[in-house]
Amino acid sequence: MKCEAINLNKHIGKSPNIFFIFGSEIILKNHVKSRILETLASRGFSEKIILSDENFKEIKSTIAANAGGSLFSSKLIIELRHSSGKVPEVISEIFSDELNNYENISIIIYSHLDKVSLVSKWAKQMESISLVVECKKLKSFEEQIWLKKNLSFIPDNYRNEVVKLLSEINSGNLVAQQNEIELLKLLYLDSDKDKKDLSDITNHMINSAEFSPFELEDAILQGKTSKALEIIKSLRKADSYSGPLLIWIMAKITNLASIASKHKSPQMYLKNSGVWQSKINDYLSFIKNQTNDDLNSMQKKIYELELSLKGLIKKDFWIELESLICQLGPN
Repeated sequence: MKCEAINLNKHIGKSPNIFFIFGSEIILKNHVKSRILETLASRGFSEKIILSDENFKEIKSTIAANAGGSLFSSKLIIELRHSSGKVPEVISEIFSDELNNYENISIIIYSHLDKVSLVSKWAKQMESISLVVECKKLKSFEEQIWLKKNLSFIPDNYRNEVVKLLSEINSGNLVAQQNEIELLKLLYLDSDKDKKDLSDITNHMINSAEFSPFELEDAILQGKTSKALEIIKSLRKADSYSGPLLIWIMAKITNLASIASKHKSPQMYLKNSGVWQSKINDYLSFIKNQTNDDLNSMQKKIYELELSLKGLIKKDFWIELESLICQLGPN
């Protein structure tokens, strides 16, 4: 069975527990995987094993070790992260009618491939016992549907207007649209949401178009301290609601860097943690410029940033944030 990402909800309820995700649109792929995991959780799957390219030789033994199951054993999700090259034989060989009979095992193949031909023998077998989900670039009307679904927290009486404006500002760019949706959640789902109207939201979207908070991550990782400070200055002027997201971004950078720096293979840790391939080298360069003491100090200051934003300590959030960004710059 095959479907496009935009139509996933029509098929996932009757799908088997085997999934193959591919396509060029990373945001859709991540949404699809999250939706699949939610569905599997409702079916009683509670544990997950992740196997990457270098561990694919363990696929058959992992399936064999868990295929039998028992009355008291957990249902297991095996996620295969296929990140380079063609689909290897060790994956194509696992597809058989018998595989679909293992009620206590689910398999999710998350492939880097933009396109997959379903004409080979193994691919036809895979399609017959799994749900194959293609995550390709959305057409204009599909993008509108996707936006409306993901903006469900916006009241019905002006959701269509927000969808229209967001689509115009970032047409065809789901990454930018997803970032803006996260910002709007912070803006709208705070304690004063009942006081917000359409003008609050649209003004935020227009004013924040110059810089996105997510651009701060790239500026910091690339050692562009001046640009990072410029982004902060712009956001402070245009959007007083971005503080929580900025803290999240800062914490993400320092936490990933701190753990990766202690890992046997920092690059593999970052990859398995969901860092985009295009950002991994920036993270590795950032890590080289920081000591463990530096990263520990930064994590403490980020905690203090959160306290200052909540008014629990007497420090100016924006001044402290600028100070931390300067500290994060190259030594």
